[in-house]
Amino acid sequence: MTAFAALASPGPDDGTVTVTATGELDMTSAPTLIESLRDAIHAYAPSRVDLDLSGVPFMDSTGIQVLVAAQSDVGGDLRITGTSPAVHRLLQLTGLLETFGLTV
Repeated sequence: MTAFAALASPGPDDGTVTVTATGELDMTSAPTLIESLRDAIHAYAPSRVDLDLSGVPFMDSTGIQVLVAAQSDVGGDLRITGTSPAVHRLLQLTGLLETFGLTV
């Protein structure tokens, strides 16, 4: 099992912040992602948050809840820029792909 981590970095003066997550996103690691997203929103006041989940091999319903809440926190402009196959499938099954700017 990979320890979960989330790192935020501001974009090149375009008002975006990228948060890159790695490890399994579940009820034990969700607080780390929440904290990282909130810290990025408060520190940078971005117009958009890009979330890279390509390093997340597993996500449960708690992860879905975090994503939906974060979408609201940034005024609806949270985009997922990468996913692992398992996370992509979960987002597809829950009907959230388009919500986060992804396609089938």
